[in-house]
Amino acid sequence: METGHWTWLEVVKLAFGLLTPVVLAVGGIYINRITKRFEYAQWKSQKLVEKRLTIYDDMAPMFNDLFCYFTFVGGWRDFSPPSIVAFKRALDKKVYLAAPLFSDEFFAACREFQGLCFKTFNAPGKDARLRTHIAERQAAWVGDWKPEWAEHFSADLSEPRDVSLAYRRVMNAFASDIGVNPAPRAVHGTTRR
Repeated sequence: METGHWTWLEVVKLAFGLLTPVVLAVGGIYINRITKRFEYAQWKSQKLVEKRLTIYDDMAPMFNDLFCYFTFVGGWRDFSPPSIVAFKRALDKKVYLAAPLFSDEFFAACREFQGLCFKTFNAPGKDARLRTHIAERQAAWVGDWKPEWAEHFSADLSEPRDVSLAYRRVMNAFASDIGVNPAPRAVHGTTRR
C-alpha cells in the first residue's frame, strides 16, 4: 500500500468521524426545541385550567342558585323574582366573557339551561321572564309579595325535570373543560319542598 493515498474505507471512517458530532448537535437542538414546545404547551394548558377553575368558582354558585329556584329545591324560597332576573344578567355577562376559554359544548349547555329558565326577547326594554309557576312562588314567599313581581313571570313554563337535566349538562361541560370527567349520573324527577 502506498503512502499518501487514502483507501475508500479510510474516507468513510473519517466522514463518519466528522459527521457524528454534527448529527448529535443538530439532533440535540431539535430535541431541545421539541422539549421547550412541549413545556410551553403544558404551561399554557395549566394556566387555562387554572383560569377555568377561577371562572367555575365564580359562576357555579350562580348556576346552582338558578337550578334551586327553578326546580324548587334547596334555598329556592330565599330568592325574589327580581333577584333571579339580576342573576341572569350577571351570569349572561360572565358566560359570554368566558366563552372563548371554554368549549362550544359548554357555551351551548349554558344557553340551553338559561333558555329553559328564562323567556327572553319579550319586548324592547323588558326584562327576561321566569319560566316557572307564579302561584307556587307566591304561596311559599315569606313576607309581602309585591304585585309588580307578576310581570317577571312567563306563561311559557319549563318543567323542573328539564331544567335539572340542562343544569347537569352545564356542570358536566364545566367538568369536562376543566379536565375532570364526571361519572354519568342519572337525574331523576325533582321533589318539591
